This record gives sequence, structure tokens and C-alpha cells, in this order.
Amino acid sequence: MEQAPSPGSSTRRPTIGESFSPRHNSLNFLRLVLALLVLADHSVGLGGFTYNLTVNQTSIATIAVFGFFGISGYLIAGSAVRNRPGRYLWQRFLRIFPGFWVCLLVTAFLFGVVNYLVQPAPLCGLSCYFHSTTGPFEYLYRNWLLPNPALVQFRISGTPNSVPYDAVWNGSVWTLFYEFLCYLGLLALALAGGLRRRAVTLGVTVGLWALIVVITLTPRLSKQFTLTHHSFFMNLFKFAVVFLVGALIYLYRERIPDSGWLALACTALFFAGLLLPNGHDHHGAMRNPLYFFTDSFILVPLIAYSLIWLGIHLPFQKLGARNDYSYGIYIYAYPIGQLMALAEVQSWGYPAYLAATVAATVPLAVASWWLVEKHALRLKKVDARALAQRIVTPSGAAPVDRAPVPVEGADP
Repeated sequence: MEQAPSPGSSTRRPTIGESFSPRHNSLNFLRLVLALLVLADHSVGLGGFTYNLTVNQTSIATIAVFGFFGISGYLIAGSAVRNRPGRYLWQRFLRIFPGFWVCLLVTAFLFGVVNYLVQPAPLCGLSCYFHSTTGPFEYLYRNWLLPNPALVQFRISGTPNSVPYDAVWNGSVWTLFYEFLCYLGLLALALAGGLRRRAVTLGVTVGLWALIVVITLTPRLSKQFTLTHHSFFMNLFKFAVVFLVGALIYLYRERIPDSGWLALACTALFFAGLLLPNGHDHHGAMRNPLYFFTDSFILVPLIAYSLIWLGIHLPFQKLGARNDYSYGIYIYAYPIGQLMALAEVQSWGYPAYLAATVAATVPLAVASWWLVEKHALRLKKVDARALAQRIVTPSGAAPVDRAPVPVEGADP
């Protein structure tokens, strides 16, 4: 017969580490939802609509991207802890670059050509498209190492044009540059022992968050970090602090409780923070959180816990468990939206334009996963040292005696 608990005892709440299953969670489902939210928000501007998908001027796309960084911080911290530095970088490269490079090629040599051909072309025809100083080859050169602020090119030979939002073929992928910088920053922390001594990472995160608060609340400083002044550092600080909060949740996963009440509190504070006043710029216009440090960002990093808790408890573990289409949707939605605008699908109204963009983007995302990303990720377990040993060991020679390499855990 089961013994009744003593009057002074209480049931211990499980931790995030105990509740989270690396292979059975809904984080990929959440990333798919976030990618579709970015698509929906960008469709407003690309179609020239006047809808306002914002919370106190913070766009739904911006909120979704911060959500991506929070989830990514949790997952990538696990990868950084499990892997050697070289393998960690190799796996991060395989997840970002192959799919992105193919997207660049498709945009430069298919989407751009289509736009160029449907417009009244100069006498030199496609020759002008390919030999322009802002042509497809220049587009590839300037963007192949991710669209960094110093070299990025958004147009290709004057395209996209004849659309409501011209001059930009892919306004989503600029965040990938900061995503990879976060990967490198986490690697630097790992090499410095900051992941083994997690208090170091905690100190860095708290320090960065405090720095953002000081800059935001000090008018003289906040004027120095805008879209036109030090935008690189403004964006890096914002994305990095959300990423690091996600990483901290992983590092302290055996101490942080798996609590619905805590998730609800974080969500409530997150949305309450979004409603904080953003102030006005020197022209008297309300400051946009995308272009300034604003009060509404201060509590944004709390989104990381809310999403990770949802990833544990939502019953959508099978959606995206094996096939993750969120990255393909994220990188292809914007140029597809431009092609939909070129075809004037927006004249049918926002719901039809949105549906057409989704319908055209999903097949490309599926193709990106099955034809590019999945094949690239199969290389993530390649052991460069073992491969080099095979190359340098003469045929028939006895192999060097080595301890077997342990099988590593699942990597995002």
C-alpha cells in the first residue's frame, strides 16, 4: 500500500532540463509559426497595404525574429556544450550557408531575370542585366558571406521594380548575419570557459542587458545608437541579449523550474513591456523600436522562456520533428512576395495576396529542405581528424590506436 506523504512534504516542481526532450518537443513547430508570422507581416509592406500589424510600433515580424533568437540561443548552447569548437562551427555553417547560397542563386538568376524580362528592357537585353555594376554576380559577391552592413547589396540590375516596395529583393536575410555573430560569440564564451563556468555567461548577459537599459534611458546615449548611427551595435546588442537569455536557460536548465505560472508571467511582462512609451525622435515622430533603442525593448528577452516552455508543452512534436521547413520559408518568402507584387496579386486584397505568397513559398521551402539543407546536414557528423588520418595513413599500414569517438547527441 502506497504511503501517504508526510504533512510537511511537498511535490517538487520539475525543471526545464527534466521536462525538455531533445527529440520530442514543439520548438520546430514554433519556428514554423514564427516564420509564417514574418511572412504575414512583410506581406503588408510588399503588397502596399495599409494594415498595421504592430504592437505599439513593434512589428509582428520583429517580435517573431526575437522569438527565433531566443529559441536559437537555447538550442545552440546545447550544440556548443556537446561539440568541439571545429565541429560546432562546421555544424553551424551547414545549417545556415548551403540553403542561403542556393537562395542567392535562385534570386539572382531566376527571380531577378523574370522581373527584368517583364519590364521594357534596353536594347542590350539580358546582357545589361548580367553586366550591370549591380548585376547578379555582384549581388552574389556582396552577399555570399551573409548580408553584412559593410558590403550588402539588395538590388540586382535595378530590380525589383514596378512593385510597391522596390529596391530590395530579400529584406529578411539581413538578420542571418547577426545570428551567425551570436554563434561566434557563444563559441568565444565556450573557448573562454564561460559555458563550463556558467556564471561567466550569466554575467555577460546581465551586463549586456544592463548596458541596453542604460543606453535606452539616457537620451544622450540613445541618440548615438540608431538606424543611421551605430546601427550594427544596436542590432547586435538587441539580438545577442535575447540569444544569450535562451542560452542561459539551457545552461541553468537543471535549476530553472518548468512552470506554467512563470511562463505566463514572462509573457505578460513581455507584452506589457511592448506597450511602454517609445518617445519621439528629433523630428517629433514616435520612435520605431526597429530603428532605435526604445523602452518597449527592455523586457523583450523574457520571450525566450515563454517559447521554450511552449516548446515543451505544446502537443505538436511531430510537426517539423524530422523535416524543418521554417528556414526555407524565412529565406524565400520575401522574394516570392516581390514576385507576387510584380504580378499585381495585391489587387485582389491582402488575404488573397498572403495566401498566394504562402502557396508559392511553401514548395520552395520544401525543396530547399529536401534538396539542399537535409543533404548538407548529413555532413555534420563528418570527423575531419578521422578523415585526415585516412588520407595520410599509407595503404595497408596499421591504423593509429585511438579511443572510439562517442556518438553525440542530436544537434539542432
